[in-house]
Amino acid sequence: MAQPATAVTGPSWNPLRMSGAGLPIPVLLAAKLIALALLLTNHVRLLPDPFPPLPAGLDHLVPGIVFQRLLQTVFLLSAAALLFNRAARASCLLLGGTMLSGVLSSPAYFGNDRIFCALMLLLAGLPAGGRQPYFMRLLVAIAYFGAGLDGALNWDRRGGWFFEAGAVEALAPAVPMLLWWTAIAAELGTSILLVVPAFELWGVWVSVCLQSGFLLFTPETFTMFFCGMQAAMFSFLRWPSKPLLVIFDGDCGFCDWCRRQLRRVDFEGVFEWSPYQAGRGSEYGISGEHASRRLQLVTSGGRVIEGFHAIRRMLIYMPVVWFALFAVIALAPVAPPWRGLIALSALFFFSPLMNPIGVAAYDLAARNRHRLFKGRSCKLPGGVTHG
Repeated sequence: MAQPATAVTGPSWNPLRMSGAGLPIPVLLAAKLIALALLLTNHVRLLPDPFPPLPAGLDHLVPGIVFQRLLQTVFLLSAAALLFNRAARASCLLLGGTMLSGVLSSPAYFGNDRIFCALMLLLAGLPAGGRQPYFMRLLVAIAYFGAGLDGALNWDRRGGWFFEAGAVEALAPAVPMLLWWTAIAAELGTSILLVVPAFELWGVWVSVCLQSGFLLFTPETFTMFFCGMQAAMFSFLRWPSKPLLVIFDGDCGFCDWCRRQLRRVDFEGVFEWSPYQAGRGSEYGISGEHASRRLQLVTSGGRVIEGFHAIRRMLIYMPVVWFALFAVIALAPVAPPWRGLIALSALFFFSPLMNPIGVAAYDLAARNRHRLFKGRSCKLPGGVTHG
């Protein structure tokens, strides 16, 4: 497995850039997405004053309103600092610590989603010694095991009441119970899959599908649980240790335009572009004929992916895609089904179900690319040049 790339430059003020901030890129991306969702959902308004406090006497140390304003100030400053790569590790610790302080100071603020996000941020800020974020992954597995166990033991939840208030209430009476038991089985199964390296990718897929389903069939996003759990999936992402080679048609104006647009949002330099005419694809068995028809991507393991599959894989390593998706979901109307439909649309795009549509659309565009940029040289397979 490829290890996360090590930063060699200083931190950038660009929130879409991850390298140089002192944290592994997948870890920083997960933390930033949580911070982004917290800010866009105006979570700062929920931070409490210490009444009634859990630690005895806390409300006598400082006035409640002062304590609340202090939490809110630290919350906003640390979230902004994290997004703009300012002392990223310390910002993670401060942001997570602020949320945890809110939980400890007032039972009214208590929530599994808030505790989960706080712990994810705290673990992101702890030194990992260059290792994979195993503790973050373990936290996800524990959260799913706890949720599944709680659902199985809770009599009310076993009856499916959780779904009765959502989009399935108009269906058959047995549907909520069936959905809930399916969710319990998925949660317990995910907790096992995520701790077995050979099956963790399956665990990630089940987790993403489960959270997207919750978002569709229930009225809310569990406050921060949806965004927090989806962001946590990036802790399982193996970031390329060196640039991935992309072979494209250098004679095609449309292909070159696409290359320039993708390079503009590739702030980490994940991809190294080379025209197939330079012959670099030959060492990977990429013929000129194949490269002239479809874009070719060489993965870290030397596997070649082409066309639509290559584009989709490249989007995974572009933080701008995930920032945009999280922002749209966070800002969408709370009333169902908008947030759920957005999440399921993204899930469909990255799933195998999209393959026939994506491949057909890509090939259609590739065959007609000479029509898209008239006046630009574009040599199609067969030696015909359009200009």
